[in-house]
Amino acid sequence: MGLRGNEDAGEGLPRIGPGAGEIDLRGMRKILLSLLVILAVAVLPAVSQAASKRSFQASSEQRVIVLLNEIRQQHGLSDFKASAPLRTAARFHSADMLQNGYFEHDSPNEAWDTRVSRYLEGVSVGENIAWGSGSLGSPEGIVSQWMHSAPHRRIILTPGLHRIGLGIASGTFDGTLGAVLATADFAA
Repeated sequence: MGLRGNEDAGEGLPRIGPGAGEIDLRGMRKILLSLLVILAVAVLPAVSQAASKRSFQASSEQRVIVLLNEIRQQHGLSDFKASAPLRTAARFHSADMLQNGYFEHDSPNEAWDTRVSRYLEGVSVGENIAWGSGSLGSPEGIVSQWMHSAPHRRIILTPGLHRIGLGIASGTFDGTLGAVLATADFAA
């Protein structure tokens, strides 16, 4: 058995058949190129998923702020104003928890208030964290978790806190695909 070009059809496509032991290098190149294309099509989605192992959800972050402001309005409080430095601190923490597999206010390397103070000088700060998947990982699920927890609810309804930064990261956490980790950092 040898590999030779399909001379009968004039298409130059390689075929396997009886031959004189000749190898059609052009045909082999076409086969290799075809295999590379197939491999690329098969691998790129996996690489894309790996790259998105930790992604931020800006629209979900904004939705959480809207929901929290609706709750504050119901209690006669002023709206939270989005803070870029607090968002950076919150996103850092959510990504760090996801990447390093922990769920705590304090990271293995520093206390939460130390982390927040790197991004913002403020006299009064607070932090809420949540994680879930499916409906518990949605903006409504995150806010519901916080509002059904007395310490988290107290922070959301603190009149002296006016600025907020949200960091919502998604990926695989604690063996759960599509997990969402949320951090809300608050300041006066």
